[in-house]
Amino acid sequence: MARPKVDDPEARLKIAAAAEALFAQRGYEGTAVRDIAKKAGVNGAMIHYYFGSKEGLYRAILEGAASKVRALLVETSSSRASTESRLAAFVDAYSAYILSEPNLARILYREMLTGAKHLMRIAEKYAVTNYTILRDTMREGIKHGELRAIDAELAPISLMGMIVIFQFLRPIISVALGKNAYDEKFVNRVAAHTIDLFLNGAAAEGRPKKSSRKTKPGVSRR
Repeated sequence: MARPKVDDPEARLKIAAAAEALFAQRGYEGTAVRDIAKKAGVNGAMIHYYFGSKEGLYRAILEGAASKVRALLVETSSSRASTESRLAAFVDAYSAYILSEPNLARILYREMLTGAKHLMRIAEKYAVTNYTILRDTMREGIKHGELRAIDAELAPISLMGMIVIFQFLRPIISVALGKNAYDEKFVNRVAAHTIDLFLNGAAAEGRPKKSSRKTKPGVSRR
């Protein structure tokens, strides 16, 4: 394979953008390298040069997303602000990112439905650390009395899921709310709603907060 005389960042970005759109539309198995090259307007050899293979290109897209989330978490968690402020800052940033990336959401959804084989290969490098940063932020908030004694192991998953669901259910939301496009105003609304619901719950002010879940006979509550 002939090596390009100089690296072309623009070509690399065009390849990644074309691949992301096709992977979202057709899935990993349904997307061919030649189709990516055609959509990007490049020679197929350039894909192999920059990414090694179709799998390398696919993983680069997944790793890029995980790396972006890592950067958002590091930036917001390193602040000296209160736990509530740090969580709100992360939710704002994460909402702005994930709700502006419909193709990425479709790729992740397809990946989950097909066993997450590719995603699992980068989970240890990114997902575990991303989860840990958010979990430790919440544990710190609990320790200092800023958060009540929630389940800090499950809470990070719930928080991120509350945002991602607006992308996964976008077709249904477009019908229910008439939102064909997620503009800045709507994204800000989602972020504000998420942090409010997560931190304050939905119970009316002054109402005793107790679990309505009933314990099955013979099952102890921890």
